[in-house]
Amino acid sequence: MNEKIAAEAAAVVPAQASGLPPGFHEMVDDLKSIVRGAHVRAQLKVNTEMIRMYWEIGRTILEKQGEERWGTKVIDRIATELRTEFPGQRGFSSRNVRYMQQFARTWVEQIGQQLVAQLPWGHIIALR
Repeated sequence: MNEKIAAEAAAVVPAQASGLPPGFHEMVDDLKSIVRGAHVRAQLKVNTEMIRMYWEIGRTILEKQGEERWGTKVIDRIATELRTEFPGQRGFSSRNVRYMQQFARTWVEQIGQQLVAQLPWGHIIALR
């Protein structure tokens, strides 16, 4: 199969010989850059939303623990419930849920547009 792909790649005809206009490949390279840039921006947006979710989870747990006097064992149960409900999503271990609490405790105000929302989760854990 790989030999077939290599043979097809070697058979590609240069732009002018194939009837493509001059500058075609440069334009396609520009389009590829646009796509790559969009992928990076989309990943940054996903990262921001994940950070916001971690903060909201931590804040919600802190509020409920304060109101209801829940103990620390409830964290293990919360982690189990989240992992069960979202089996394909990583990051809901007991340790991470505790990190989410610490995150919300450290940054008390909502992080919406603040720069901390743009930090990768690993950096936030390191800052604690």
